Amino acid sequence: MHHALRDSGRDMIYSLSNGGPFEDAADWARLANCWRTTGDITDTWDSISTIGFSQDRWTPYAGPGHWNDPDMLVVDKVLGWLDGCGNGLTENEQITHITLWAILAAPLLLGCDLSRMDEFTRNLMCNDEMWR
Repeated sequence: MHHALRDSGRDMIYSLSNGGPFEDAADWARLANCWRTTGDITDTWDSISTIGFSQDRWTPYAGPGHWNDPDMLVVDKVLGWLDGCGNGLTENEQITHITLWAILAAPLLLGCDLSRMDEFTRNLMCNDEMWR
């Protein structure tokens, strides 16, 4: 797949989902643009902090064009969870979650409906300091 995407002549991101062993991380970094480093995240502080503060061993495999992916950001009302009707994180936990993922240079993938994003999340995601 790596070769087919590279040879297509189009700009694409090749992302691998979770399931592979850590021992193959060097191959993933060589063949893909990002790879999941964890199982699925949930909207709890325990999940966010456990995942976010356990990424050290993945650091050598990230760099320009190659990102460790500790899973999506669980901010606002996450689609598919409780019919998108809630979030178990406090506002401070969501701020910490996004900040930690930015520090990790992780893909900042949103799992919420952008057309229904609340004002808090919109302000958080549009914060210029996040994108410098």
